[in-house]
Amino acid sequence: MNPSAALAEIDPSKINIISEIARSDASSIFKVDLDGQKYALKIFHDNGDPGYTEKGRDLNRFRCETNAYEKLLASGVCERSIVPKFHGCINEVDPAVFHPALRHFAQDTFKPRGILLEYLPNAESLNCVNYSDTLYPQAIEGMKEIHKAGVHHQDIYPRNILLVRGNPDRLVWSDFDVATTFTDLGPEEQALCDHEIALVKGLGDLLVRTPLLLILEVVSVLTEEYRERTRLRGCPRIQSFIECSHSFLVFLSISDGVNQVL
Repeated sequence: MNPSAALAEIDPSKINIISEIARSDASSIFKVDLDGQKYALKIFHDNGDPGYTEKGRDLNRFRCETNAYEKLLASGVCERSIVPKFHGCINEVDPAVFHPALRHFAQDTFKPRGILLEYLPNAESLNCVNYSDTLYPQAIEGMKEIHKAGVHHQDIYPRNILLVRGNPDRLVWSDFDVATTFTDLGPEEQALCDHEIALVKGLGDLLVRTPLLLILEVVSVLTEEYRERTRLRGCPRIQSFIECSHSFLVFLSISDGVNQVL
């Protein structure tokens, strides 16, 4: 398979799992080999389709990420290295075939599904140590291009911005498993685009203010774990808490009085 190939159905029998890159309650990411090329394979737990919220927001992470990457691929965002390249999806993976690598999927109600992405060696999540004023504008402009493709990321945190070492270094947006997509840019869609850009810009300030960054990461991890364990991701109260906590911390990071606190 050409590592720049367009979307295609993937034969899981040809995949060789090399190592696990990351794991969460919702999914795991593996470094894999397919036809002599290295890729990142993200596999999602499936214990039943959570469906949609009353407002129509999709709660299925596999579906959210697949829909987002299809738009990003079609618009050329993948090819411009703003996000990892998307190579296709797998509608069913048998954990027994990939034992022991997929042993933590064995007790799921249904066989997991996955997406095949570009493998990014030497990548690390952006943090207050590797942050660069020179490089960070890429994150802002990248998010603008993501919006032009008809995608709202919906999970603006430093862990989802990857610093890919190379010549030159670059920033890549990742993790679209809670993303939403849109076709027409109406007032509501534009307002969310503006909100996400403001959050990205706020993170730039936050990344050089270590105490606030740590608080933000704690809020991120705790709320993510809570909504996964209680399956209340679509609950308005939970979403309100997440958004208010995030917005409040970004407000603190850019307020004039923050230096008196730190």
